[in-house]
Amino acid sequence: MPSILSDEDKQTVKRMVPKASNKIHAVAVAKLYIAYPNRHRWTYTGLQGAAVLANDLVGNTFWIKLVDVSPSNRGVIWDQEIYDTFSYNQDRVFFHTFELED
Repeated sequence: MPSILSDEDKQTVKRMVPKASNKIHAVAVAKLYIAYPNRHRWTYTGLQGAAVLANDLVGNTFWIKLVDVSPSNRGVIWDQEIYDTFSYNQDRVFFHTFELED
């Protein structure tokens, strides 16, 4: 996966997270790792794409969404609501962590 998004990737993000119901604040290339079932070990989920920080204007909530920008074009393949007590950490320059909801 490239380290930056192409113009085509950006258009895919705009289609999957439409402007009519969302305000996109940031987008970056990402891979999703989880610390489950062992909370002391990171496991790659196999999911990668464009990580989008978006405000859902309909539900008035913020979300992190992972959009598939591969040729299979599966749309939003993962999302996480940013709730009131959401804890976010930048552990390293390119490694950010937060607790997931079940």
